[in-house]
Amino acid sequence: MQYLKTVCDRITQTFESVDHSGISEGIVHLDIWYDNMSITEESAIIIFDFDFCGNGSLILDVAYFCKQLFHIESDKTEYESKKKQFLKGYQSIRSLTVEELQLIPEAGAAIWIFYLGVQSQRFDWSNVFLTENYLKLMYVARLKSWLDYYTIISE
Repeated sequence: MQYLKTVCDRITQTFESVDHSGISEGIVHLDIWYDNMSITEESAIIIFDFDFCGNGSLILDVAYFCKQLFHIESDKTEYESKKKQFLKGYQSIRSLTVEELQLIPEAGAAIWIFYLGVQSQRFDWSNVFLTENYLKLMYVARLKSWLDYYTIISE
């Protein structure tokens, strides 16, 4: 919990100090991932699962994708290559500012904390996965590996 508090304080500090004029705002999905979209034979993209959709910094969706990719791609050279291609494709439609690109690591961590809050708020006797082992060995460990990779927070 102390580690999470440190992370939250750092993320809050970053978001409060960032120049928001360089951060685009709009509709965010907050779960934009291949599990939540379908591509038809005509190449139409259908996005679904809008549980957390709302208004916010567009970089949150970019960071979410990068965070998900980071955790499924164990080879970090491959991760960097895939992330680079994703960002290139994204920026072929909408440019990202330097401020937005620099915010990706902490925006990804912010989403990670947000989802932990959702899981905790929805906790009841039926959520058997929300255990000490899950929190320490999986959830916080993944958050820590993301932050360590980007050297945002170190113990």
